[in-house]
Amino acid sequence: MNGVENIKKGDNSLIGIISSNYRSEDMKPFKNHVFNHFNQGGGMVYVYSNNKENQTIDCLTKLWELDANRLYHKGRITFICREDFLEENQIDTKGFLQKIREELNQLDLNGTKKKLIYITVDSFWGNFIVEDIQQVYDNLNKLGKDRETKIVFRYIVEELQEKHMENLLKNHDYFLVDGTEDFEIYNSSQLTFQAINVLSRHNATSRIYQKEMMRVEYWKTLGELMEGTVHDINNLLITILGYAQLSMTLEDPREVEDYLKIIHRTAMDGKTITDRIQNHIRGSYDSLKDVYKFNSIVNSCIDMTKHKFKPIVGNKGKMELIVDLQSNGFIYANEYEIRQAIINIILNGIDAMANNGKMIIKTYDIGSQVVLEISDTGKGMDENTKDMIFRPYFSTKGDKGTGLGLNIAKKIFDNHRAKVLVDSKLGHGTKFTIFLPLEEKRYNVAELDIDGYNIN
Repeated sequence: MNGVENIKKGDNSLIGIISSNYRSEDMKPFKNHVFNHFNQGGGMVYVYSNNKENQTIDCLTKLWELDANRLYHKGRITFICREDFLEENQIDTKGFLQKIREELNQLDLNGTKKKLIYITVDSFWGNFIVEDIQQVYDNLNKLGKDRETKIVFRYIVEELQEKHMENLLKNHDYFLVDGTEDFEIYNSSQLTFQAINVLSRHNATSRIYQKEMMRVEYWKTLGELMEGTVHDINNLLITILGYAQLSMTLEDPREVEDYLKIIHRTAMDGKTITDRIQNHIRGSYDSLKDVYKFNSIVNSCIDMTKHKFKPIVGNKGKMELIVDLQSNGFIYANEYEIRQAIINIILNGIDAMANNGKMIIKTYDIGSQVVLEISDTGKGMDENTKDMIFRPYFSTKGDKGTGLGLNIAKKIFDNHRAKVLVDSKLGHGTKFTIFLPLEEKRYNVAELDIDGYNIN
């Protein structure tokens, strides 16, 4: 089925393509139509973003398997940068539409027989074209019909807000849904029916899939923690081996005893490290909640991730960790879950800094709340990304991320009646601030000394 060829013969000049950020590289359903379009003397106005590397000429060449550079120099492809029309957080829609007309005129001058406008609709348009979005659709539709031009809107579904769906359905008679080599064609009713059908099946299987992905995220995190454990244990073994060899050369029993004490202390440090990992492995999301000193949980998280701040051979960058734990409060929590959530945020910040930056971890008490701040000097986020970081499977790390770390952390904090604030600016780092309700400390027998006095 050649979806574009079938639709382009109709009266509607607007073509909607339903697409995804997560489609694989071998999915090139638009390739054949683009090839035929240019082979038949067609031209294209391509609206691109200067923030999207995958919209360059080289990437279009790879995506559509055509010589985009040659077509550009022949005037068969013209480019419009959407950010050029951004004025004080609003789009100059009149200027944008006028620029499209000018580029269509240029294609006419270059002798193109058929014209196509290609626009990727993502969160950028959703944020800046709100009140006049229907006017934009109407003007483009009229322009397309007057100039015998097809306008292709490629909608990135993960980045569309719910309030824009009504306009999407209203302004397209047909939709093309990404396939591997071609599209599947739906009208609005068919698309709605298919969506409900898929949603019902999705809900039946998503819990199983989510558990599996959480397990993958768990082992991924454990693997990162084990890196530090192996490094620390190796250093301890070197210390033990060194003092053991020295002891065998000594004759003074007192010196031997001193070295044995060092060996014993070092071995106990090793036991502490392995106990920490064992406790993490044995931890369970099904564990019961109890009262814990908050700083103890945070300290445990820092111990398990601090190896990430050690210098890497051959890396010129420097990682710095600043810890300021001032809280005296207790929280009622599943200790394992809270620790997992905090570790996820710490590791996410470390990844954002790419082995060069500073992280500050602070705790303090405000009124009836204990507060945790985790800030990094990493690459930061724009508002669009910040709005989506807690969505399941959303990741800026590509194949290196599951997109579940922050999603899991947010769910855990929500289950503990915590409030999570995110402050971030592109190029200036990110700060997570978590507010947890304070809990009055309740002591049990295990926390009292033999004389009945509190030892904590």
